[in-house]
Amino acid sequence: MKHPLFQAALALLRPQGRAESGQYLVESTSFVIQALDAQVVTALFCTAAALEQISPHCDNEMTLYVVGSGLMQKLVGTGYTTDVNAIAVVRKQEITLEEILEGENKLILACENIQDPRNVGVLIRTAEAANCAAIMLSSNSAECYSRAAVRSSTGSITRLPVQISSDLLSDLTVAAKNGFSIVAGSAKAPSSLYDLDTLPTRRVILVGNETTGLTPEAAGVATQLVRIPMKSGGPSSLNVTVAAGIMLFHLNH
Repeated sequence: MKHPLFQAALALLRPQGRAESGQYLVESTSFVIQALDAQVVTALFCTAAALEQISPHCDNEMTLYVVGSGLMQKLVGTGYTTDVNAIAVVRKQEITLEEILEGENKLILACENIQDPRNVGVLIRTAEAANCAAIMLSSNSAECYSRAAVRSSTGSITRLPVQISSDLLSDLTVAAKNGFSIVAGSAKAPSSLYDLDTLPTRRVILVGNETTGLTPEAAGVATQLVRIPMKSGGPSSLNVTVAAGIMLFHLNH
């Protein structure tokens, strides 16, 4: 298919195409429907098998193309066959630091150097589930708009605003100066998460790399450094997505 919109969608299989266009691909019928309901879809491709499910969620101005399984497979971009029946071109929902600093009663998840795109996706999903206003990702983290990250977010990336920070430590410092409490998780912290005093209504939960945790510089930015108590003689750490979930839900009750 040589249609310009199809060719533009194919370009979104590459990081450069996503960066230049401000768009990315969402695949599978259920996630596409979520994106349609969030009103962030700019173009839509589906097979005849998915049309009945998809069409009720499309407004009259939606550009929708019914394509065969071969063209759909090209848009998936894998070397193996999948059962994907719908793919949407979606606008990135990005937010600035200035927008994060606005308003009261905010919970933000900040992530430093997360390398597994699937973890990035689950962190986005977890942040939305915990009612975060946004997620901050350091620019050296895995791309949140890759296929693996988008699929792992299970639709949350179409709704939760994302800030890709070129200098996360500087942004967190600015947030702290503007009344945000920066609560960082570290297995080496002397204080327990459950011993935290009452926090301000504006707070950032900060987590670090899957293997090495937070850098010393990031830990130094934190206003509170805490650990999650675990069974003596058991595992020494948790997956970053689990740790983030525990912290977010504990501090948002």
